Amino acid sequence: MNKLNRKRILKNENFNYQGTNKMTLIECEQIKINTGTNNQGVYFEIINSAIQQLDLTLQIHKRILVHRFDLHPNKYTGNNELLSKFMKRLKQWIYRHYEINSIGYIWAREQERSKQQHYHVAIFLDGNKIQHPKKLNAQIKEMWMSNGYMPVIPKPYYYINKNDNKTRLDTIYRLSYLAKVRGKGYRDPQAKDYQASRLKT
Repeated sequence: MNKLNRKRILKNENFNYQGTNKMTLIECEQIKINTGTNNQGVYFEIINSAIQQLDLTLQIHKRILVHRFDLHPNKYTGNNELLSKFMKRLKQWIYRHYEINSIGYIWAREQERSKQQHYHVAIFLDGNKIQHPKKLNAQIKEMWMSNGYMPVIPKPYYYINKNDNKTRLDTIYRLSYLAKVRGKGYRDPQAKDYQASRLKT
């Protein structure tokens, strides 16, 4: 059985986030999320991790760039080794070109009608060192080319200043798509449906 199927599914579009939002100084914050087609819901663990890592990145940096992209492998794999290696290479490239050490991220694995899985990815970067993802996006596409293809997605990035809670909330709504229930669970038992960075302040 998919481990996530035994965990909490949220179907209310108003998510009560139990965390400290440094912008509003409140311990419990109600945040609007996207619960998916026909209100199928999202996994609590995924959306909670996404918000935590986004907020931690905002605590570390005065402003951040959030970049969303999708990756489609050429063939099915039961584990996520391909993506893990790719993310390691990508973080190394970001460090070499932008000297960013603290990189937040979250990715989710999904498989629906196609024979291969695909990945939804979001990375959170120091907005003082990178303000626009054009060069980054081109590098991601080039690095992934031998593994599969990278589709074009509309408005793939957000730029958030530390005190801009509106853009933060818009970003969280977009990130909640990664947490949707539909498409999760098609993998080896030991593999994960998602993974988030482990930033700490």
